Amino acid sequence: MKKTFLLQEVIDDLVNTDKSLSAPLMKLNYFGRLIKNQDLIDYTQNELNGYRDKETIPDYRRTIGTLYIDLQTYYNQHSRQLPFSLIEEPYRQAFKYVYVREGIAAIEKIARENEKSDSGGQIVTPLPMEMLHILQEPARKLYQADVRIDVVGAKLAGNASIVVEIPNAIRTKLLDFVMSISDTFGYDIEIDSFNKKAETNNQTIIHQMNTTINNSGDGKLINTGNENKIDSNVALYKGDIARLQKELRDQGIDEADIAEISKIVISEKPNEEKAILGEKSNGWISKVINKSLNGVGKIATGISSNLIATLIKQYYGM
Repeated sequence: MKKTFLLQEVIDDLVNTDKSLSAPLMKLNYFGRLIKNQDLIDYTQNELNGYRDKETIPDYRRTIGTLYIDLQTYYNQHSRQLPFSLIEEPYRQAFKYVYVREGIAAIEKIARENEKSDSGGQIVTPLPMEMLHILQEPARKLYQADVRIDVVGAKLAGNASIVVEIPNAIRTKLLDFVMSISDTFGYDIEIDSFNKKAETNNQTIIHQMNTTINNSGDGKLINTGNENKIDSNVALYKGDIARLQKELRDQGIDEADIAEISKIVISEKPNEEKAILGEKSNGWISKVINKSLNGVGKIATGISSNLIATLIKQYYGM
């Protein structure tokens, strides 16, 4: 009996923003096992169960941190901020970011709780005692006193909004990835046929992962469909809404959708530092891609969410 993996099921899960990302990640993990692609297995496993190794954590799972130290002076303790610039390399980079390691189910739960709360809040990572000696000299230089100052505790704090942005980033990147491999192998992949050229086909899968999932959001245009028509030398000017509308119109996006995203980009602020679009922009992209998949309007069937996201990012100057 031939086994066929249906990529359309994964796409349906991804465009349904009410559905947990655990479902498409689990299906792609299963697909990775069927085709024996360790890169895909590792990525989906990490997103499902959480990241142990900091070196493998994607950029969209980190946020700039603020370093707080607890100072002991005789019997008194004070909590103060310590700028990263006072810490020497190579230690400085170790304190720069707060990393979110949890699996996607835990992140989605925290994100739901944050959305219900009016306070932005922070995520906090306590630093181990073994690292405190690195902070002693910088702290004493900054906070000079007539008595001995010791750093007895420290923590990194980051903006809790990162846990809301992570699911959006994963959903958008996975949608790009799945549509890219669908363009190459079709929406229904017959596993036995795929595995007859396993080495070559898996290299294609890995390449698509590197250009859609693992890219750092540098604004490069990823053009994955034969019907995607965009000049890679064209750069939208920051704040030029007319230019953005023209480029979207050239992709076959209807006027009502263009009017909707025009209002969104004017009012919504993205995370420029991490090159992540806002929640409303990502939701709009998912809706447009869903229209494309269902053959609604004149939207090019091969258009990718990465391409649309790039156009919107160029409007923001990202």
